[in-house]
Amino acid sequence: MNDNAMSVLQHLGELKRRLVRVAIVAVVFIAIAIAFYVQIFEVFTDTARRLIVDVDGVVAVQRITEGWVVAAKLAILVGLVAAFPYFMWELAMFFKPGLKSGERKYIFLLVPASMAMFALGAAFSWFILIPRLVEFLLRLSQPIGDPLITVGPLVGLMVTIMFWLGIIFEIPIFMFLLAKMGILTSGWVKTKRRWMILISFIFGAVATPTDPISQLIVAGPTWLLFEIGMLLVKLAERGQTE
Repeated sequence: MNDNAMSVLQHLGELKRRLVRVAIVAVVFIAIAIAFYVQIFEVFTDTARRLIVDVDGVVAVQRITEGWVVAAKLAILVGLVAAFPYFMWELAMFFKPGLKSGERKYIFLLVPASMAMFALGAAFSWFILIPRLVEFLLRLSQPIGDPLITVGPLVGLMVTIMFWLGIIFEIPIFMFLLAKMGILTSGWVKTKRRWMILISFIFGAVATPTDPISQLIVAGPTWLLFEIGMLLVKLAERGQTE
């Protein structure tokens, strides 16, 4: 076996060991979350449940397995989120030997920045968007009948919105990385500003199709993130020219 093949196998072996450690950490966090699934569910759905109760609605379990499925989903979600920083650290350590000193600096800055932006997006949806959307939908349906909300769709909706808002908040980081790779330029991005405004409002309409106010709540930050990304693209270009 030649040296190149040995090198590839060694790198794959190291990657496997790191991923195994990440998996162990994730399983530990998931097990802890399962032990406290009731508290996690109460915290995660507290605002939504209070809004439902305020309109004389009921949060119900429709199928006998639904409670366990929701508990397992939340436990896995919490476990993976808790283990994600460790996963990013292991990934950075894996790539570190092959990076130049300047590239290492960006990894150790962008990894925590990426996690912080995702957390900010999830928090934005949890504290601002989801309560506004749930309240609007409940008021819309209240004249028709008393709300009977099952926990499965409720938790699924909340997780989906939080995930996609977390991804959207990664836009500035993504734009910075593309600029560093020479794919994006500030001049090209500037010509697409009108398109980004349109895309922001389309995304707001898709994410919250029933509520114009919620659409604005989503579209506004999405547009602002693009503007922040433009500043980071210029910063990336400045760093390349210096």
